[in-house]
Amino acid sequence: MKVRLTHRIEYAALRCVSWLVGVLPHRVALALAWGAARVAYAANRQLRVRTFRRLRQALGAELGAPELARIGWLAYRNLVFTVVEGMKLSRIRREWVTRHMAQGPVDQVRTELSRGRGLIIAVPHMGNWELAGIALQSQGVHLITLVRKQKNPLVNAWLNRVRTRTGVEAIDTHSRDIGEVARKLVAGNKVLTILPDVRAKSGGVSVRFLEAETLVPLGTVRYARSAGLPILTGQVVRSGWTRHEWSLTGRIEPDQNASEEADGRRIMQYIMDRFSESVQAHPEDYFWFNKRWVLGPEGAP
Repeated sequence: MKVRLTHRIEYAALRCVSWLVGVLPHRVALALAWGAARVAYAANRQLRVRTFRRLRQALGAELGAPELARIGWLAYRNLVFTVVEGMKLSRIRREWVTRHMAQGPVDQVRTELSRGRGLIIAVPHMGNWELAGIALQSQGVHLITLVRKQKNPLVNAWLNRVRTRTGVEAIDTHSRDIGEVARKLVAGNKVLTILPDVRAKSGGVSVRFLEAETLVPLGTVRYARSAGLPILTGQVVRSGWTRHEWSLTGRIEPDQNASEEADGRRIMQYIMDRFSESVQAHPEDYFWFNKRWVLGPEGAP
């Protein structure tokens, strides 16, 4: 892709902000981000209206205005905090992860890997899911994650360099390597972390999520069935400003005796049921701001 002037300006601005975030003490960086987020959220009425509508759709029409305002603001603040932490990824060391991320059920993951066949962990878009992956990697678990290419080639190359420094193997969903994921999981006894709570653009399987019918992709199922891998479901939750906790919420295995369609529906419904429980318990940590809303097309706010 040709590099345009706008790409260079965007890249330079991002690197400057990333540098500033990196050199500032963590709480100072978050405090500055809190102030910017507060102003941006208050000024964007369209965002607030859309977020409140999604919250009512997912959590119940009986939610009152004070609760909507509380959840909406905290979810936005947490998203901004996650972006700030993402800018620190290249500087993050194991000691930092230990201070800010609870170790979680690493032993259970290791028990699964002791069978020598790899593993899939499915998590919803909540909390700092990327930091949770780095926490696992820091404990000696080898991770694969799937990423989408950025429109800005300079930003895309920089993000790839950052991910490489963390030790996590990032595979572009549109690259040739995507066809090697199942083999890599088994051969390297690795863990694939995947976030399947997105609305399928085509195909997919119909499931019930947050009290609504929606179509979700079947990629998780295909990897599990092709390699005979179990799937663990998990969640990542922010505690206060700087502490994170991740936990496992369920486990399911593919049924090779069932048809791919039937097994896909069974597996994805199980996963989305666990995700619904996580989101309903911790709505402040969920990503309510995706332009392509998981529960279906929307009208204007």
